[in-house]
Amino acid sequence: MWETPGPLLRMKPRPLLTLLILHTFLLSTPWAFPEPPGQGAERQGVIYISPVKMTLDPRSSVKRGEHVAVVCEGRVSYSSQVTRSHKVTFFKDGEALDTRETQDITVSFNIMSARVSHSGRYKCRVEAEDKNSDSSEVLLTVTGLQTPELSISESRIPEDRGVTATCHARDELGASFAFYFYENGEEIKYSPSDKNEFKVQLNFTPGRKTLRCQYAVRLADNIVKSEMSENITIDVEALSIKADISVWPNRNVVEGDHLEVNCTVSGSNSSVHMRLLTNKWHQEGNNTVSRGLTAKPQDSGRYECILTTGNVRKTASANVSVTELFSEPVMTMNPPLVFEGMQFNFSCSSKTIMTSRISHGDVMYTISKDGRSFKADSMMTAAKSFDGNYSCLAEARGISKSSRDFIFKAKELVSTPKLEVLDKVVLGKTLRIRCRSERGSLPIRYTLKHGQQWVASETVSQPVGYAVFNVTIKDEVDNLEFSCHAQNDGPQGENSKQSHRVIVPPRKVTISLRDTRVVHIESHEIEEGNIEEGDTLKIYCSVQKGSPPITFSWYRYQQKQVLYTKKVDNKFGVYIVERAGKEHEGGYYCNATNQSDMGEESRILIIQVKMASWKKGLIAVLCLLVLAGIIGVVWYKVKRGQRRMATDLSVKPSSATPDDCVTVSLRNNADDVYYSKDADVEGTATIGTCDSAASLPANGSNRSSYSSPATV
Repeated sequence: MWETPGPLLRMKPRPLLTLLILHTFLLSTPWAFPEPPGQGAERQGVIYISPVKMTLDPRSSVKRGEHVAVVCEGRVSYSSQVTRSHKVTFFKDGEALDTRETQDITVSFNIMSARVSHSGRYKCRVEAEDKNSDSSEVLLTVTGLQTPELSISESRIPEDRGVTATCHARDELGASFAFYFYENGEEIKYSPSDKNEFKVQLNFTPGRKTLRCQYAVRLADNIVKSEMSENITIDVEALSIKADISVWPNRNVVEGDHLEVNCTVSGSNSSVHMRLLTNKWHQEGNNTVSRGLTAKPQDSGRYECILTTGNVRKTASANVSVTELFSEPVMTMNPPLVFEGMQFNFSCSSKTIMTSRISHGDVMYTISKDGRSFKADSMMTAAKSFDGNYSCLAEARGISKSSRDFIFKAKELVSTPKLEVLDKVVLGKTLRIRCRSERGSLPIRYTLKHGQQWVASETVSQPVGYAVFNVTIKDEVDNLEFSCHAQNDGPQGENSKQSHRVIVPPRKVTISLRDTRVVHIESHEIEEGNIEEGDTLKIYCSVQKGSPPITFSWYRYQQKQVLYTKKVDNKFGVYIVERAGKEHEGGYYCNATNQSDMGEESRILIIQVKMASWKKGLIAVLCLLVLAGIIGVVWYKVKRGQRRMATDLSVKPSSATPDDCVTVSLRNNADDVYYSKDADVEGTATIGTCDSAASLPANGSNRSSYSSPATV
């Protein structure tokens, strides 16, 4: 086999073709290679639901019994060509009514015979795969309810037997009804029901009764009532049984009399239940109930006798009046308002007494204090020991009555008020003055006076209260007197007085180098002061108005640091610098304050420090000495020059050679003296030098007009 490779090579294309066909078959078979999740949905395509619309056919408001079609229209589109079913759900008032699988665009929910219970808000929903769309709500209104039918078990009954009544609404649909029953036009029974009929047991009092019924259908947002049923007449026969009530001795008695009330039944031999009652008590029994008591005013009122047998109830009543033998005592005090130390007494009496039964002397009165017997004198002096809770007891024929409690507390006389000035008494400022009495019954009225002048009043009603007055000081006086008067309801009030010094704030502050006690200077004047070096510098600061002590402070202009502070008991102060120098030049101002906590500043004082007089004299003397020295030197040199010139002029050469130095002394007609800068001898002038070869003129011209380079 290994030796014949040729045939094998010739057979290779046929298996390859077989494999290719098998591969193609497997790829085209779904079960061979399942699609991954989601790829099938992608092949189905995109789903689109057009806006869903709901309509009512024939209209939204119909009458009872009409056919109504609730139509839902919604188109479902697929991107693929395959048509599939979708779901349509109908809703009424939010609750699902019907669901259908369909491929139709339009689906209807039919109401074959409309009833009021079909009224409501309808809508539909279209669902396809995972998409859905709702229509808007449409209101359906159905009008007209069936007139109810009323039936009873019997139309003639005795009083102790009831009747069964049934109200029908046979053709109405729904699960939410309410039924009403009326007797002679008045509602006697109401009951909800989930059915279209209702049965009830009714009881009536004797007589002819007219019965009818009505029903209502409860909708989502309202209630619709039907018409009334036809009237049915019921005759109710009364039973011969009845309740009787009797009062002995009569219905009008006096306090303390014996009173008896009886409740009985008549017209029946069988046992019946009886009850006697008032608004305060009740008593029960069979066939007869009796109650005996000693009459009191509170026993007055209506007594009712009630008989009950089966469903029959009979009543009888009587009004009883009990008159007081004597009224409740009243305790009084005279006088009605008592302060400590005042005379007073108590009295107790009954305003009304039935004199046909008793006299005023038959009533005995007893006064007690804090629950204990108290012997009241004809007159007592009010004090703390009498404070307490008093009451009065009146007694006659075994009847006792107490008065209401009377709380006695002697009122306190107002104490002398304490007057406090809470702020400084400063002219032009408002201060607070407080008045308060430690003792005294409220209310207390406080009155503040300035001297004899009324200022203000205030009434205090709180236990720890006090009066505060705001007063503005306008008058410039040395002392101010305030008085506080306290008064309550007592016979007299109390006063207290206080005097206070009025503090006048500093006004019109003046600064000067002159003593303001001697020289008057207006505070607005601008002053410049000159002093000499070494002198004593005195800066005076004063006020025209202000209460001492006054504190003066001196400052350099534009400097906050105080130079000097002085507290004085008058209206001026002085700042002293023993030896003034140039460093003390500049602007100064001062400030004045006192107990008013109000200050005022002066204007600026400009001070110049001049040279001392002895320095000026010394400079003058030095200047004179220097001048004298200069004059002496000049005089000396002039004299010396004159002598030398006289000597030199005694020998005059005829001519000068360039090699000789010639010194000439010149003098003009005015005998003016000239000096040579380079001359060594005063009074001579050097004309030329040995090197200049200068010569004097040969003629006899004026020498003073001779021109030469010398400086004279």
